[in-house]
Amino acid sequence: MNSSLAGFDFFSEEHLRNPHPGYELARNESPVYRIPGQDAIWVFGYDEVLEALMNPKVFSSKNREALLGNAIYDPKCQEIFERGWPQVDTLLTNDPPSHTRFKKLVNRAFTRERVDGMEEYLLEVIDNLIDSFIDSGNCELVQDFAIPLPCNVIAAQLGVPQEDVAMVKEWSDAFIALIGSELTPDQKAEQAEMVVKFQHYMMARLDERRSHPKEDMLTDLLNARVDDERPLDDKELLSVSQQILVAGNTTTTHMITGGVLTLIENPDQLKKIRERPDLITNMVEELLRMQTPTQAMWRRATEDTELGGVEIPKDSLLMLAFTSANRDQKHFDNPHSFNVERDFTSAHVAFSRGVHTCIGMMLSRKELVCAFRRIVERLENMRLDSSKPAPQYIPSLIFRGLETLNIKFEKRGMA
Repeated sequence: MNSSLAGFDFFSEEHLRNPHPGYELARNESPVYRIPGQDAIWVFGYDEVLEALMNPKVFSSKNREALLGNAIYDPKCQEIFERGWPQVDTLLTNDPPSHTRFKKLVNRAFTRERVDGMEEYLLEVIDNLIDSFIDSGNCELVQDFAIPLPCNVIAAQLGVPQEDVAMVKEWSDAFIALIGSELTPDQKAEQAEMVVKFQHYMMARLDERRSHPKEDMLTDLLNARVDDERPLDDKELLSVSQQILVAGNTTTTHMITGGVLTLIENPDQLKKIRERPDLITNMVEELLRMQTPTQAMWRRATEDTELGGVEIPKDSLLMLAFTSANRDQKHFDNPHSFNVERDFTSAHVAFSRGVHTCIGMMLSRKELVCAFRRIVERLENMRLDSSKPAPQYIPSLIFRGLETLNIKFEKRGMA
């Protein structure tokens, strides 16, 4: 065992806020590594992460804790959850062949035609948000823009009226807290209550759609039919809605704020974007590679196997470090360098790969392209507000995003 890696603290706040030095050390010394004192085997290398993602039979996604964390074992939380509907394995915590049914049905709601048809609506939401702060010459981008954009979009698609949009953020935060934070028993119970409130609220919206269908994703999910597959039942609809809520909310927020900070730190690349707006789509892929808002995801070995030359006993828990894989120097030249013209001969894994490729990636990409198009068109001379605290990333193993991003800018006329 290499002493430098053995002595590295992967759970220190310093590493959680900036994992890249530690991940680079791990890739160089041991791309597949069991951290001393931990049950999980970590997978840091691009090749090894991709191999696990592409073999769901051996590296299973079934993990009861992935949706509600260890609250599922807490007696008080169990009592609370019983007032709602049971969690079922649909997408994130499922494997083929069962997973295939859900993927086919949910894909009916995430068609390219639907997403492309949302562009005008997205630009309207984005412009309204920018209008709310552009004349002041400054903003706190997380609260003023990056949170409300995906919240409004997901709310509209899940049938949540405008007056209830704030609850979308509360629900999303509750699910994320349960799976990614250290909570006291009382805090777990509080978040469990939010989960049950979400379920009852969404069930009411589903009942509304049954009697009054609308042109939204919730109606599409309710009416999805593929071949002779059984349609989604209530428990399954709630599970899918929950996953869409979290996946389409927090990750987009983190991508926007991390992306703007990256542009501020790389004015030469921003200049290229201003000169060639057609590069924005490729820039979004580069930001996804560099920011990777979902840092890692769990898998469990279904049999004795090996990965990267390391023996993996049956039932081992693996943490696939997407953030690390996306900066693997074997696949990405100058991996820590932001290059809006990067040739993606090696595709990033920000949306995972294989059967568990994110179902909402088309919508996420569309939101990000539209957001950055308007930010570049409407904000000039973006810079950090030196009178406010410097931006810091949230200390988390699972999600990567900024706590706050205070910026200044000048108003720029749109082309």
